[in-house]
Amino acid sequence: MRMTACFTSIVIVLAATAAPALAEGVDPCAGIDTNLTDKRAREYAHLIVDAFSKDLKPSERFKPSDVEVESFLGSGHWSAVNASIPTADMGMFFFQEVGGKKQFKDVWGGIAEASEVPQVIKWAEDLGAPHNLATCFADQVSFDDSADSPFGFTVDLIFSTKAEERLTALHEEVVVSASYYGDPSEKGKEFSDDVGRFDLGTETVQVPASPGIAKISGNQVGESDLEWIEGRPNVNVNVFTARISGDDNLISCDFIDGPLDDVIQSMPVALHCTLIEEEVDAELKP
Repeated sequence: MRMTACFTSIVIVLAATAAPALAEGVDPCAGIDTNLTDKRAREYAHLIVDAFSKDLKPSERFKPSDVEVESFLGSGHWSAVNASIPTADMGMFFFQEVGGKKQFKDVWGGIAEASEVPQVIKWAEDLGAPHNLATCFADQVSFDDSADSPFGFTVDLIFSTKAEERLTALHEEVVVSASYYGDPSEKGKEFSDDVGRFDLGTETVQVPASPGIAKISGNQVGESDLEWIEGRPNVNVNVFTARISGDDNLISCDFIDGPLDDVIQSMPVALHCTLIEEEVDAELKP
């Protein structure tokens, strides 16, 4: 398991368990409320501040505006949000509603390998979370290292309400395009492109236009390709509509352009998508 966060309030132990893994061909988030509204984002930012900031030194305390809420999962009286705070990387914060009030339960930080999914599900269920929420959470924080290369990563696609409604009505899908590149080595300079970069190849995946994790396998790049560049690869990631319903791209999404290692360290990287007509500025991630 890759631990990318430093949440000092928790200790995560993955013990052997017989809990079932995710079934092939089944949507692990079916029936889960994933609609992250602005109101919800503000509510959970305050809840996270209440849970963490009060125990910090005055100089280390943070405000709701310092909390970045990226995604939401809800089932019954349980919910979880993927969010970051100034003192840590992204984590999944779990809450239970008791007596009409949401109570913080625990936080998970990091990415789990596919073989650890049963333990991840059990961890959430041991908190008291319902099985469907635990299963969806496990899918969102897991990554299949055995199937993909060391150059693979995940992104968390998040759509505005207007974008999701429009794309659903049009039966549209989205394409995630990942282009790998690097500064050419002496060997690669002869083959660099017109801006002086060495192209390592592009991988695209087409997925439904709904919130969820998209996985880039990284199989486009091999270890032997690294001799053509200096250091480690960079990656540029863009998201656009698959143009099933028409010739034009309909969405504007956050994008990635930088060191691949930073992307892997931060995955799943949240990419927000809105309709172009909403005129929301896209952000460089992670």
